[in-house]
Amino acid sequence: MAKVRNESANIVIVGSGVAGSLMASLCASLDGVVILETGPSIPMADPGWWFHHVARGGGTANTPYAAYYDQAADFDAIGANPWNIQGGRIFGAGGTMLHWGGWVPRFKPEDFALHTNTGQGIDWPFGYNQLEPFYNQAEQYLGASGDSSDNNPPRSQPYPYGAAPYPISAGPFIQAFRQLNIDYGHLPVARYGQANDKGGPCRTTGTCDYCPVAGRFTGDQPLALLAGNPNVSLRLGAAVTAIRMLSKQQVAGVTYTDLASGDTVELDAQNVILCNGAFEIPKLLQASTSNFWPNGIGNDNDLVGRFVSATQFFYASGTAPNPQAFEEELGFPSLYSRTYDSPECQKCGKFFISMNYETPNIDLGLLMAQGQSISQIQAACTAPATFQLYGNLSAIPQYNNRVTCAPGTTRFGLPRTLINTPDPLFNPAAAQKYVGILENVLLKMGCSGVNSGTYPQRGDHVACTTRMANSASDGVVSPELQVFGVDNLYVVSNSVMPTLPAANPTLTLVALVMRAMGSDTALARLTKKAAPPTA
Repeated sequence: MAKVRNESANIVIVGSGVAGSLMASLCASLDGVVILETGPSIPMADPGWWFHHVARGGGTANTPYAAYYDQAADFDAIGANPWNIQGGRIFGAGGTMLHWGGWVPRFKPEDFALHTNTGQGIDWPFGYNQLEPFYNQAEQYLGASGDSSDNNPPRSQPYPYGAAPYPISAGPFIQAFRQLNIDYGHLPVARYGQANDKGGPCRTTGTCDYCPVAGRFTGDQPLALLAGNPNVSLRLGAAVTAIRMLSKQQVAGVTYTDLASGDTVELDAQNVILCNGAFEIPKLLQASTSNFWPNGIGNDNDLVGRFVSATQFFYASGTAPNPQAFEEELGFPSLYSRTYDSPECQKCGKFFISMNYETPNIDLGLLMAQGQSISQIQAACTAPATFQLYGNLSAIPQYNNRVTCAPGTTRFGLPRTLINTPDPLFNPAAAQKYVGILENVLLKMGCSGVNSGTYPQRGDHVACTTRMANSASDGVVSPELQVFGVDNLYVVSNSVMPTLPAANPTLTLVALVMRAMGSDTALARLTKKAAPPTA
């Protein structure tokens, strides 16, 4: 029979992805650190699963984390730009980092001053120069590989590892970029795999939906290193549904459902750190109502959940002769362009271009298994091939675009999600212009049948729902990641980003944590002090 359990901890960390596992690592010398994760443990770097993945043709559907994505019944999406978040995030130990692409570009200096430069949104509380030293630390932590001679944006230290090479199939793209005066470079990726005593190094198996050697950083790797630490415990199947308050300024703890037993657990805590993502954090704050916070914690100014943003993904593809038998050797992109991710493009929207890492591709093993002859296989390898480019378009921060709780609960015991986006997420004229540029590159390569489009918005890179600002009138958390008005509640997530540019945000999130830890902030102090005595 389900019951109510009363327990206590020093520091409670909600969520176990890149932010939660990092915070647990930083707090690991303290007693009583509890990580609460809604999902289960998911096997990673498992050769058996890797062979299954390869034999079934690759793709995220043939991975052990495929069962832990959002389902259609878990959310409602309404508005002019309805989202479909299936396939976007993972519930499990390590979080959505289990399937991330590992792209780790820095934001650019102008990205921190969107309002000053365009009149949209707000500026960040600090600029690129203040964050740059912590970008170096973040690249060390994630094991980033990149081209240290690329100084746009400026960098004060080299990457920890050298850049991943361009695949041979990048040659036609590079030639077309040069002809069209489009700059290009090596995309920084968290792929080396030997940072922080983790696995690897990357063997370029070409199946990065599921890596057999832990050659890319994933959120479960720090958790594995903490497994033997008596100070830290990871509780799986723990669906956090409320934050309880002692007063308006003081958190008492959290309430969660133990999905295995059905018990309700009242877990008292000296400090609570929310790392459970830009959908779940605003929902949890909104649901935590009390006499102290009648509209939800941190929501006196009705800002929690607003400005929900995500980069929109576009593509262009075409078919070209392939007499050289170009083949994509890598399972991740290494060629990119930031020509349109620039100050001149910020007002209409910035665009981050990368080469598709899945095409051209011939499954030689399948052709051999089908009994095709050498001449037939040679013909297949040199037949016209598909070439494709991707582009991320920066988001427009809109007050009316919001995440809230929807009626009912998910199979993980959490409130369902309502994503209401009545206002545009991006500039359609800019999208049309940039897609035309992608098409022009392919035409310059000699492609025919060129087509283009956009992918459904599933919330990749979702951010800004508890944005940080210099005051509670403009945001939900301070530049030190502390919820305004609450002494012992912190948010460590993409949700704190004031705005979302075109580049991928994970590296910047880690840099924000490093910045908060690198100065005399409340968050830094709590990770250094001894646990207080329990009552």
